[in-house]
Amino acid sequence: MTGCLLALTACERNEPPPVEDQSIRPARVFQVTAEGGRILHEFVGRVDAAQTVDLSFEVAGPLARLEVREGQSVNSGELVAALNPRDFQLAVREAEVQLKLARQDLRRKQKLLKDRGISQSLVDDAQAQYDLRQVGLAQARENLADTRITAPFDAFVARRFTDNFVNVRAGDPIVRLSDLNELFVMASVPESLAATATEDRVIGIHARFPFLPDERFELTYRENTGEADAVAQTYQVTFAMPRPEAWNILPGMTATIELELTPEDPSQLNITIPTSALVADAERQFFVWVFHPDTQLVEKRPVEVGPMQGQGISVRSGLQGGELIVASGASQLRTGMKIRVLGEPVAEL
Repeated sequence: MTGCLLALTACERNEPPPVEDQSIRPARVFQVTAEGGRILHEFVGRVDAAQTVDLSFEVAGPLARLEVREGQSVNSGELVAALNPRDFQLAVREAEVQLKLARQDLRRKQKLLKDRGISQSLVDDAQAQYDLRQVGLAQARENLADTRITAPFDAFVARRFTDNFVNVRAGDPIVRLSDLNELFVMASVPESLAATATEDRVIGIHARFPFLPDERFELTYRENTGEADAVAQTYQVTFAMPRPEAWNILPGMTATIELELTPEDPSQLNITIPTSALVADAERQFFVWVFHPDTQLVEKRPVEVGPMQGQGISVRSGLQGGELIVASGASQLRTGMKIRVLGEPVAEL
């Protein structure tokens, strides 16, 4: 009886699960593609206005009118601000009266000179006084005109520096106007690229904004600084773009600049891989793990890398189009390991 119970108990025991081969690791695989004639560089850019000016009065006085608000658009010739003109109008009237008196005095002395009643020197003094009063009147009228500030071009009011009804001094900034008919996008470019990115190699230059992921805006090269930054050894390059009517792109916004170039060597193929596939050894040499589907084994392959390209990094040598490389978990692999591919090989970054 006891023997039967032991036999039944043995029959009811579950078999232990098979031990998994710890040398096989799951991994995602990237299929290398080789393209010719295109190298992509990306930079962080900052939007700026094509022209910015701080407007100020050339005379001092109480501010009587401040017609604009920040964020407002103004047309060329439109009134921006004005001082109280009363004192300047009185100065013009006074200068007109003084000029009238000087004219009368000059005519009287010229008549006396004809009758030989006075000397020529007195007439010359009256003439000089008349000329001086003319200058005084012109200056008074100019000061009166300077009590009004108008927009020098179609502009966007970027900032107001003061409030209405305050006393301002000559030269104090009142408003900042920006010309947004054309926008500048500026970026810092490494010296190596600034030296080799010649005009004949440029395929296209575009700007992308994080809040408009599906839009690309064409840029044109405008200028670059003639000296490199002392610390970063980069050159500031300015690109231009027309202001889009559908979007409110403003100075200070950030953009991603995409610069597409042909390779320096026309026969050079462009290979870009995910940065996660790249591993560095103790000697700081880069390599990737190449996957062989027939054996499921990975092979350590040294590569020569180039600049960043979009979401990946370019490879100058070591890989060929069509090869499969481990895209995730590459740092955990060892020579002789097998992997189990998760999903289908990915060919696009």
